[in-house]
Amino acid sequence: MKLGFVLIALLTALPAQARDFSSSVSESNEIVHLRPEFKVPDEPGQLFYVQRSPNANTVVYAAKLDTKGNFDTRTPVEAFWRKFNIDGSKKSLNFIERMMAYGVRTKPGKPVTFTIAALPERRLTLSLDTQHRPQATMQIGGRTVKVAYVYLQVEEGGLMPDVPSLDIVGTDIASGKAIREHLIQQ
Repeated sequence: MKLGFVLIALLTALPAQARDFSSSVSESNEIVHLRPEFKVPDEPGQLFYVQRSPNANTVVYAAKLDTKGNFDTRTPVEAFWRKFNIDGSKKSLNFIERMMAYGVRTKPGKPVTFTIAALPERRLTLSLDTQHRPQATMQIGGRTVKVAYVYLQVEEGGLMPDVPSLDIVGTDIASGKAIREHLIQQ
C-alpha cells in the first residue's frame, strides 16, 4: 500500500511532459469519424470529445456557463467520461486522469484559454460561435480550427498507456473545410 501512495506522490509532483510529434495536416469537405462504430456524445455545452482505440468510452469536454450565459469564471471547462462501453453513464475523471492525461488547465482572462494535461503545448481558446454556442478553437497548420474531436491510438501495458499517434479533427473557421491533424510520437 505504501508503494501506491509513493507512486501517486511522484506522479502529482511531475507535470505531464510534452512529447515530440511529427505532424501532417489534411483537408476535406466533411469531418470523417475514424471509428464510426463509436457513439458520438451530445452533451449540453459540449466543446469536443476524445475517443480512444481500446473501447468506446469517451472523454467529453464541455463549457460551463453561468445563469447569464457567460463562461463560469471558476471552472469554464469540465472534462468527464461517458462510459459508452458499459452503460453510457457519466463519470468523473480520477485523480491520475486529471493530472496526467485529460485534465483541463485554464488561464483566466479574455479570451479564456486552456490546455489538456497530456498536451500542454497545444493551447485551446474558449469562445462563442456565431450561433452563440460554446466552441474550443486551436491553431492547426496556420488555421484557426473549431475542434470536433480527438482520436487516440492507445497501447496499453506497463504503468501508463502509451499514445503513439493521435488525430485532432475539426472545422477551419475561415473556409468551413474539415481539418485533420495526424500526430505521430517521435
